[in-house]
Amino acid sequence: MVIPLDNIINTDVIVVGGGLGGLNAARTAAEKGSRVVLIDKARIGTSGPTAFAAGDILCWFPEEDALDDWVNDYINAGEGLNYEERIRSFLEGQYRLVEELHKSGFPFAMDSAGSFIRRSGRGPMTKCVLAPMLQFQEENRRRCLDLGVRFLERVSIEQIVMSDGCPAGVVGFNVLTGETVKVSAPSIVLASGGCSYRGPFFGQDVVAGEGLRLALQAKALLAYMEYGNHYNVSLAAFDSYGQSKFMAHGGRYVNEQGEAFLDRNGSSPLGNKINGNAAVKAMAEEVQAGHGPIYMDLTQFKDWDLVTNLMPNLMLALQKSQVDLSNHRQLVIPAFTGTSNASAAGIFIDNNACSTVPGLFAAGDCAAKGLIVGACVGITGISLAWANYTGSLAGQNAAAYALEVNSITAEEELWQIAETNMLQPLKRKSGARELLNELTGLISRLDVSLIKSENRLKEALTKVRQISAMLDNEIGADGSHDLMLWHEARSSAQVAEASLISALARRETRGAHYREDYSTKDPGMEFPLGIMSDEKHLTVQWIKKGAD
Repeated sequence: MVIPLDNIINTDVIVVGGGLGGLNAARTAAEKGSRVVLIDKARIGTSGPTAFAAGDILCWFPEEDALDDWVNDYINAGEGLNYEERIRSFLEGQYRLVEELHKSGFPFAMDSAGSFIRRSGRGPMTKCVLAPMLQFQEENRRRCLDLGVRFLERVSIEQIVMSDGCPAGVVGFNVLTGETVKVSAPSIVLASGGCSYRGPFFGQDVVAGEGLRLALQAKALLAYMEYGNHYNVSLAAFDSYGQSKFMAHGGRYVNEQGEAFLDRNGSSPLGNKINGNAAVKAMAEEVQAGHGPIYMDLTQFKDWDLVTNLMPNLMLALQKSQVDLSNHRQLVIPAFTGTSNASAAGIFIDNNACSTVPGLFAAGDCAAKGLIVGACVGITGISLAWANYTGSLAGQNAAAYALEVNSITAEEELWQIAETNMLQPLKRKSGARELLNELTGLISRLDVSLIKSENRLKEALTKVRQISAMLDNEIGADGSHDLMLWHEARSSAQVAEASLISALARRETRGAHYREDYSTKDPGMEFPLGIMSDEKHLTVQWIKKGAD
């Protein structure tokens, strides 16, 4: 049933996604005086990875760190694909924001003298402040409600309504009741996370790329999609997290013979502090050489108090499973999170966190971290820091844009078309869950997303397009929850296609993009790659440096 226009919710700023980036955007916009509607397909504050995070928030401190050293380290790690001025703005802005949040009462780990506790992590120049993220998110949620932010929970947003090239609102549905929801606003912030293909890693089982698909609907530019291939490491026994904290403070990965292979001569000078994707690549090579399986050895790790305070979910799982991390090495496996977490991929944004479409902003894992990290994937603390920074930036500028343009209206027919497109799968037989599982298994393969070749990429792309065609023409949904799964599968398939065609276009090895058939760096490819959508196809374009 089509909902008439008089039932549309009217507001100034719409925020899609209730993680750290989304809550920060909503709170900041509300503090600027905007009417804000914050929408999440589950519970705002705890539905995505943020509440499960280990609490490492990357943060440069001017009194302790040399800014030029940090900038140079990130430029070097980015291998020519990141932007120096954006790195400086991010580091300085993130520090100011952390100070403001602490002074306003947000929880951070502090020492007995009242100073921030900072810890190092994996990757270049990674010093992080620490925060109990579940408490942090609950405080963020409470403040949003106190500011009058309207929460729409259990609502899955699947369509952006456009008017003359600008966003006019969104259309979604309640995943419990099936009721259609329409919200109109001139400013939209996409903060619904990246795409882990609903992978098994902690907090990633609801992250399916809907925000990136919405951006492509609106004709916004995605970037760094060939670096949407983040791998973490998990215990084989059960889903786990906290690897950056473990490896930075005494932990080691060892092979079957007990050798800490990342410390060998010729390996990275960072040793076990190497960034996540490089560590997983080394693990794969170790197994291929006949030295597997791989274990995590924490017998020399001593920072258990912080783990207990900052990672309660992990500690509970360890207690229930009776897995002894402190005295015995434990089997580990790669854990794929795709464009989520410490990936570089996402929506290309300018200095105001605005996409290439006026009025459409992005924050957190929806926004391309490649602007800061370039070709490097797996840096500790970048995901929370980026969500913190871009969320506040997007909220501030979305509020200013809404005030400037006042309102953007769309014809009733456009709302009806969006609703019809969203509900179309209900007319076909169910089966999206199976296709999503198949897609996840395909894209998470190390020989597809980590160590790549043209033949394997093309084979995977053919399969992904077959899955997309099945979703478009054969497979549908039976009820509202099944409809959410269908849209998750379709979004994930589109993100997978974007990642694969970007990986095919980058015919070189650079940073975390490893090509067996192009094993060296090509100086002519020292540019980020973008992805655009027309009505039927995704296309690749090179982004010239300075194209802000």
